[in-house]
Amino acid sequence: MSQSSVNIEEVDICKYGYYCRLKILRTPLNPSRRFFGCKASNENGGYGYFRWIDPPFENADETFLMNRFIDGQNSIDRLKRKVKELEEERDSLKFQLNENEEKMMVLNKKLKEVKLQRDWKNVKFNRVVIVFLCLLTIKWFFNIV
Repeated sequence: MSQSSVNIEEVDICKYGYYCRLKILRTPLNPSRRFFGCKASNENGGYGYFRWIDPPFENADETFLMNRFIDGQNSIDRLKRKVKELEEERDSLKFQLNENEEKMMVLNKKLKEVKLQRDWKNVKFNRVVIVFLCLLTIKWFFNIV
């Protein structure tokens, strides 16, 4: 298998038995160059194992570079589609939020009406009780006198 056709689904294992992750360099000398690197890097007291997947760009053939460009374009297209999906989801959630706010306003209005009706019933009941007590008081007063 040539270096330009490495299957990035495969994993690499270092001499300590660690699975090496696929990493991508972001340096000016090796922009977007992929490699497997051990988690026990030199900075962490390890030995710094790594294996290049991509050849250096100055040694890369035109087909490899074209494939990398196409892979990059596909990634950009996937990200654009994801952004569009997220924007559509955001718009849908905004619409649902507006609908729910309208429903909440209607429910608050109904709640106020129910409270008013309950309060009015309490006032009516209180009036009846007061009238009844007044009648009892008057009767009691005239029975005493």
